[in-house]
Amino acid sequence: MKRFLITSGLAVALLATQLGSATADELTGLIEAAAEADYSGRQIVVTFLDGETTLEIVDVEHAGSLTMVGNSGGQALLGDGKLSGADGGLAVSEWNAAQMSDKYTVGAPSGIRRLNRQATAIDVFEDGQLRMRRVFDDATGTPLVTEVYGGDGKMFRLTSMLEVNSLPAQLYAGSNHDAGEYEMLLPTANHDLPGQAADYFLADAYAGVDDSLQGFYSDGLFSFSLFQIEGRGDSGRFSGATTLEIDNRQYQRLVNPGEMWVTWRSGANTYVLVGDLPPDHLEQVLDGLPKPGSRNLFSRLWNGLFG
Repeated sequence: MKRFLITSGLAVALLATQLGSATADELTGLIEAAAEADYSGRQIVVTFLDGETTLEIVDVEHAGSLTMVGNSGGQALLGDGKLSGADGGLAVSEWNAAQMSDKYTVGAPSGIRRLNRQATAIDVFEDGQLRMRRVFDDATGTPLVTEVYGGDGKMFRLTSMLEVNSLPAQLYAGSNHDAGEYEMLLPTANHDLPGQAADYFLADAYAGVDDSLQGFYSDGLFSFSLFQIEGRGDSGRFSGATTLEIDNRQYQRLVNPGEMWVTWRSGANTYVLVGDLPPDHLEQVLDGLPKPGSRNLFSRLWNGLFG
């Protein structure tokens, strides 16, 4: 299950988005400037869901093409199509850009103050409702804040720099990102993953070990990875999960500060979804994916009739 976390993180970090209007171009410019910015600091990530709050504080450093994120539990280093951490390394040779859905519109940028810095805030709306607000430091391009809102208009996730330095802290000085062994994820066209779920389109599909598959989906603003594993898979990651019920279908859901994990069985396969989807988008996506319980239901009926 550790492989899912590092793979999903790699896919999300590599996501490139194509936007299409004048204001969207301004957001693209801010995102591109952030990708080239040098900075370090501490960041808080908070998720608000069903009356509960989960959070973590991490050290963040960005220099050149490399990003390091770490805390007392370890660190991960990302860049140049590779992600390495305590659990090993993964690499991809290619990935596709995602087109932002036309349901989104980008508002005009506005000047604000954040962390005693002059900054630019820009909003993204879905059918007129605020879905995301991003704030960038004017002087360095550093991404300072990302706010994500659910379908009910309430804040779902907050990612915010608590402190920021315009120079890298060199927390990974001496580490060699090119050293060590990496598991290469190879693109594959030989799969039966859905091409679309709700407004999310399959951008990339990769073949994994033991005939597993990973699909990376995006609507250009949010994204998720879907893992398809033959058999039952490893459920250890979900030991603290709660049951999510949608239209009498049951899933196991684990909420982390930065992403949600959902798992279920369908037919002969186990599915694991890892993503940054707002709750209403998650329900829409699950409705477009293989439904849970088909083989399990048959097995229960068979066992009930014949023991």
